[in-house]
Amino acid sequence: MNKILLIGCGHMGSALLQSWYKNSKNIFSIIDPIQHKKIKKIYSKRVKTFKNINEIKNTKTFDIIILAVKPQVIEGVLKDFKFLHFKKNILFMSIIAGKKISFFKKFLPTAIQFVRAMPNMPASINRGMTCLVSHRSLSKKNKIRATDLFEMVGKIVWLKNENDIDKITAVSGSGPAYYFLFIDLFQKAAFEIGLSKDVSKKLVEQTALGSIELLFKNKKNAEQLTNMIAIKGGTTEAAIRSFKKNNLLKKTIKNAVNSAFRRSKELGK
Repeated sequence: MNKILLIGCGHMGSALLQSWYKNSKNIFSIIDPIQHKKIKKIYSKRVKTFKNINEIKNTKTFDIIILAVKPQVIEGVLKDFKFLHFKKNILFMSIIAGKKISFFKKFLPTAIQFVRAMPNMPASINRGMTCLVSHRSLSKKNKIRATDLFEMVGKIVWLKNENDIDKITAVSGSGPAYYFLFIDLFQKAAFEIGLSKDVSKKLVEQTALGSIELLFKNKKNAEQLTNMIAIKGGTTEAAIRSFKKNNLLKKTIKNAVNSAFRRSKELGK
């Protein structure tokens, strides 16, 4: 059991809290100037809420501090840490896009136990994908703590190079929104050819779910499965040929991922 301070409880922070609360006996303190009252109503046990860190009397009680605010406000948040005291081997973690470990060290010079993590929204249902990278001095105990915490919400990968985090952000961090967009457009296309909204929704969502499960349980990769279904002269081939025309879909996806990658790097400046 760990005592965890979660700073920021927006979309990603609340998704993680939801799973961590269900899957562990950890004790949580949450700082969020906007959501603190709402969080207090949802979680009656093992969760305390605060508007700001100055309301916490003793910060030496925490084993883990997780920073989960927007990149644009983190500098202002960290200024409040200047005169605070923490346990010697406390684990600091950040899920903030773009901000490197070196950025945090400017405000937290004694925080030698530091991990950056990039989770995604399916963490709220224990189906997340989280990539982690640490400061070189991370202890085995704190690596286990970080691993255990994020394995509760899905699969994890430890990275050797911190620069890869920006790439991860553009793929798995932002990735769920790409799939949701495709599914939304697919449903609207089904509706436009004459199916009802309810039928369109059910067909597209179950097809997406079944297709992903088939991919996981099949020895063939995604390209091989595509070719297997797209029989020459058939309906699927006609659709795939339209997708591949002038490499438009390939270029669109590549441009989208590169845009997210560039933005992640910009947020770190």
